[in-house]
Amino acid sequence: MEGKLLNGRYRLLELLGSGGMAMVYKGVDLVLHRPVAIKILREAYAGDPAFLARFQREARSAARLDHPNVVTVYDVGQDGNLHYIVMEYVEGEDLKSLIRRAGRLSVEQAVDIAYQIAAGVGHAHRMGIIHCDIKPQNILITREGVVKVTDFGIARALSESGLTDPEVIWGSPTYFSPEQAAGERPVPASDVYSIGVVLYEMLAGVPPFRAEKPTALALMHLREEPQPLSLHNPQVPPQLEWIVRKLLAKEPSARYRTAEQLAVVLQEYRTRMAQATGLHVPFFPSSSPPSVPGRAATPPPPPSGPPIPPTPEAAPPYISQPVEAGERLSGPDWLTWFLGAVAVIAVIGLVPLWALVYRAWTRSERANPPALETPTATVALVPVPNVQGLKWEEARAILEAAGLRFTLEEQKGAAAPEGTVVRQEPPAGQRVPAGSEVRLFIAGKPGTVKVPVLVNVRSDLARAALEQAGLQVTEQVVWSTQPISTVLAQEPPAETEIPAGGVVTLTVSGGTAVPIPIGANLGNLIILEEAEVLQPRVRPGEIFAISLRWRPLTTISTRYVVFV
Repeated sequence: MEGKLLNGRYRLLELLGSGGMAMVYKGVDLVLHRPVAIKILREAYAGDPAFLARFQREARSAARLDHPNVVTVYDVGQDGNLHYIVMEYVEGEDLKSLIRRAGRLSVEQAVDIAYQIAAGVGHAHRMGIIHCDIKPQNILITREGVVKVTDFGIARALSESGLTDPEVIWGSPTYFSPEQAAGERPVPASDVYSIGVVLYEMLAGVPPFRAEKPTALALMHLREEPQPLSLHNPQVPPQLEWIVRKLLAKEPSARYRTAEQLAVVLQEYRTRMAQATGLHVPFFPSSSPPSVPGRAATPPPPPSGPPIPPTPEAAPPYISQPVEAGERLSGPDWLTWFLGAVAVIAVIGLVPLWALVYRAWTRSERANPPALETPTATVALVPVPNVQGLKWEEARAILEAAGLRFTLEEQKGAAAPEGTVVRQEPPAGQRVPAGSEVRLFIAGKPGTVKVPVLVNVRSDLARAALEQAGLQVTEQVVWSTQPISTVLAQEPPAETEIPAGGVVTLTVSGGTAVPIPIGANLGNLIILEEAEVLQPRVRPGEIFAISLRWRPLTTISTRYVVFV
């Protein structure tokens, strides 16, 4: 497919990689004259309308993300039978390739990468977007050490398209969360778990759970505890191992609720680590890695504090501060004194880390955290995420990730499962100041509803009354001399107590123009299906016209006379 031109704008240059769902090409945007990465869906997915609709919605949502640690989506399009996404082109390699090339990473490198992943994914959580498929293959690293997360929402589109077998767990079994393994809807804490699996693999050189079959992996995520990191890498500090254990908690409520909260903890940890050691470690200790899809971005500015820690300070990023040029040491005595001082500082510097991590953890467990302050004098406006139709626990996590507070109000008689958000105020998409309150109206326990009197009421008014009572409606239109749309009968009868969300059937007048169903079978030869009275009212003894509709059941070769 190299050399093909998509919609007169994007030229495919070379195949960079392929997977089960798509192929990725390096290309060039002939309008803006820049290199791009182009992901083209395989035919099996491109031919499914449901998947395409979901895929395009998720891709457009991902295009709203603007963060140095997220691969930018430029365009979503179609050229004939080819459906594609245009993304920034990154000069670097994916994290899986780095782990294979280097084995387990140093503590400094692993923490730095995990922090940048959390910063990018945390930005998505603030926008109400869950990644659902975080794994080393979806994490790109530029030659300057900038981490970029890609493929937001792709797994979610696949899971909700109906293309997967309902008994097959979707996603990447090595990295998905216990709730995903159980087939439940992912929440922001699901991404936090996956980041924990990736961090474990960077530190240990292997993921926490390994098995040949996806179902075996799913059970391990649900039931088993990973081996302590210290068994794989004795150099992992106890404080960092404690953080990883929290990330890999089985219950979402026991983890950091969002990647943003994790980024705050990792930023505090690496700051303390830098102060304790006084050493600087380049991100890539050896030669630069090869190229992969994405862009080589300018490193972000130095961090200024919560709510979202920015990306690393410079390219290549350093984990701690450099030693002054004039502080040259020579001779064995100087070296001995220096190493001793470093050890003392390390012990002193890391002691308060437990308090900092504990403080961040307890802060993350609050149901309604205080409004996140912005470092500028202007009021930050954030879009209200769409949480209608979600369980209130999921809605809470998404709103917290967006920096918003919430209140819960029960809506009795709502035709929805208990605990589901049936309405929200302000509505989705409205921009409000960070820290604003969103009112969530949730369905209460299903009770009973008394069916109102509906006979002789207009059908539109009857339908409105039933829907307001939390009941569902079906209508059956029949021939009648009563005014059109008048309710002739109802089932169940008026004043009957039925479960909330139950169905009420209305028999409604269609007037005299509606055919009268008969269905009389005449010797298995013909059926008198219906009759239509052409005159609405007649007097006794008056002759009137009636139209009959017949349907043959077999080939009619004989003349029949039928008396009605």
